[in-house]
Amino acid sequence: MFKKIVLLMVVLGLMASAQSIRVASAAGYKKPMMELIKVFEHNGGKVEPLFGNMQQVIALSKSGDVDIVVGDKNYLEKKSDLNISEYGILGNDKLVVAFSHGIKLVNVEELGNKKIVKIAIPQPKKTIYGKAGLSFLISTKLYDTVKDKLYEVATLPQVMAYLTTGEIEAGIIDLSTALVNQEKLGGYIVVDEKSYEPIEIVAGKLSASTKESSLKFMQFLSSSEAKNILKKYGL
Repeated sequence: MFKKIVLLMVVLGLMASAQSIRVASAAGYKKPMMELIKVFEHNGGKVEPLFGNMQQVIALSKSGDVDIVVGDKNYLEKKSDLNISEYGILGNDKLVVAFSHGIKLVNVEELGNKKIVKIAIPQPKKTIYGKAGLSFLISTKLYDTVKDKLYEVATLPQVMAYLTTGEIEAGIIDLSTALVNQEKLGGYIVVDEKSYEPIEIVAGKLSASTKESSLKFMQFLSSSEAKNILKKYGL
């Protein structure tokens, strides 16, 4: 009888240690998140990652099948209507003006040059980086100069796709995306951070998640090992 109890305790312990968590993240952070997850799993954790735009991430999180959500803190706090018990700061993402191969920009003022015909920007009313991009153009007094060149698209990945194919000369994206896709770009210029509201990327643990693995993953994200990974991606 005693042996059976001990065996049951061992089995339950193994089940707890292998407890999987679901992490839903904005698709733009897929590469850094996958690298973080790989390290976490190497140390015994188990994560099922989910990626999409923020609307999809929020919808998944509201379904009750997600433990941790990753995205812009301002958006999560003000627009998600999610019950989040704690946040872990991953870092501040930065806005950049990227340009396609064959184009060379020395400063953002050159967006007004004739060689720049189209500037793609994610929808300002629906996306974090579109809102930040519009704020940057207005605060730097570039908006009136380039407004007729602006080409609104639904998402940031679409901006990147148009830059890659050369269908546009310039686009407004984030530093993390620019670093991941450096070989596909002619280059990029980091925008003055004072020209838009800070974009603070966080991991939020949902209140409904009581798994020990969720707490361990949040603790891991604050470790020096995790911070070094995030730094590579501009966070």
